[in-house]
Amino acid sequence: MTRQNSADEAPQGRHEEAILNTPMASLYEVTKLRNIRSNLAVLPTGGTQQSDFISQGKLGLRDAEALFSTFRETLNAYLWGGLALVHTTLEAARASSTILTAAVLTVTALHVHDGAAAFDICYPIFLELTSHSIFARYHTLDDVRGLCIGAFWLSDVSWKLSGLAVRIAIELNLHQFTTESFRNATAQEFEKARLWYLLYVCDHHFSIAYGRPPMINESGIITSHESALLAPMATTSDLRLHSQVSIFIILSRISQTFGSERSKMIDDSEFRSLRQYDLELGLWRDHWEQLLGK
Repeated sequence: MTRQNSADEAPQGRHEEAILNTPMASLYEVTKLRNIRSNLAVLPTGGTQQSDFISQGKLGLRDAEALFSTFRETLNAYLWGGLALVHTTLEAARASSTILTAAVLTVTALHVHDGAAAFDICYPIFLELTSHSIFARYHTLDDVRGLCIGAFWLSDVSWKLSGLAVRIAIELNLHQFTTESFRNATAQEFEKARLWYLLYVCDHHFSIAYGRPPMINESGIITSHESALLAPMATTSDLRLHSQVSIFIILSRISQTFGSERSKMIDDSEFRSLRQYDLELGLWRDHWEQLLGK
């Protein structure tokens, strides 16, 4: 689940190749990248209940349980029917990822009427965990999910959380799959692909509207995203998610065509593109209204 180890130094006698490899070889010598990347999958990556902020008494277990239940029963449904949180109990979430746990409790505390005290506890903890994760060697899928949940609900840090989630996901190779394999995909493989599509939406949601370039481009696995709906594990929630993937593909092309300079006048030659995109948006609406109306 990690990239290949750094390449060995160039063999003697291959002068030209050695010159080309010198910068990377020097970096390898300084950082010892081989040691950093090796055997990433053999060590535990989840959170441990014995050492998290709840077990340390920073937030009471009863309060944590109540906040988690509220998120599961209400807020979770707003993100495509609950795709961002796969656990049904606080215990399972704590065992998998402290970042996910802190994100869920922080977001819920922000939305409940008596959550001010819990938010003042959970929010700094979530930010601290997120800061530490930047340089952490090991991550889980639930770490990525926690960052996505935080990005969608915590507007002050949305852009930063979204970018970090994408970088961690790439380290976990979530972007390396083919759409042709969906019919025979395992549940784990499909869950990784689903998370990558969720990240695509998250990334574009917090970039295009603000004139920022997205990190995830429109590669084949994005433009052929509807192949994922052929998988036996696909649900109505996936339909909702992929409707968003579909519209952000169009919006990305619009952004690339017209740019982010708001004061720029549209040239006469660009009106044809404008009409074409208007047509595509209308087709998008008709297509997904039909699918989601089933």
